[in-house]
Amino acid sequence: MKKQPFYFEIKDIVTQFISAFDDVVISRHNRDRSVEKQIKVRYVYAPKQRVVHDLTNKAKHITLPVIAVNISSVSRDPARVFNKILGSHHPRVDELAGYEVRNRNDFLKPPTPIDISLSMSILTRYQTDMDQILSNFIPYTNPYIVISWTTPEGLLQEQQEIRSQVLWDGNVSMTYPDSITADTQYRVAADVNFVIKGWLFRDTVDPEGQIFKVTSNFTPIIDMDSI
Repeated sequence: MKKQPFYFEIKDIVTQFISAFDDVVISRHNRDRSVEKQIKVRYVYAPKQRVVHDLTNKAKHITLPVIAVNISSVSRDPARVFNKILGSHHPRVDELAGYEVRNRNDFLKPPTPIDISLSMSILTRYQTDMDQILSNFIPYTNPYIVISWTTPEGLLQEQQEIRSQVLWDGNVSMTYPDSITADTQYRVAADVNFVIKGWLFRDTVDPEGQIFKVTSNFTPIIDMDSI
């Protein structure tokens, strides 16, 4: 525990997730269902409650549509823990007298498989906007999408590609306002949950060496009452 490896794995994975979804454009249609205007949906990294609170306090209204993304939990995935493997070796290219020589290997310790649970909240003013946003990602998450990232820098000479599945739980929880006042803006809300299959990596060097011999001295004590 003396080592504190930190390679921005969770941040990079979440950034990849938002980049995969952050291109939603909704259209405004006329009575003939012809497109008159297009609006790019804003993405923010924050819980839905925080977004509603901040925007409401500052401007007294919410600029919709907006999508809020935040991490709800991080857990170890036991389904991807196979056994106590030592790790993997990756060829390393060294230059010697102008030639490439593959005579060494980089050793990569086994990473820990984690499930990153994300909550995505969608806020719109019109039901049609909500329908368009849902139609933007639901057809592509059947059964899942894949994001690509690489092993952290410094662990291997040649970075390896990692493909992580993004799984949608298949549910969309819709919420409509129960009561509206003159100062309250009507909005439709939807909550969607995803799970990303990621990894957390260990440092390449152990802070302490392996223990090969343990020297112990034992002194026998006789309990006279038990004789």
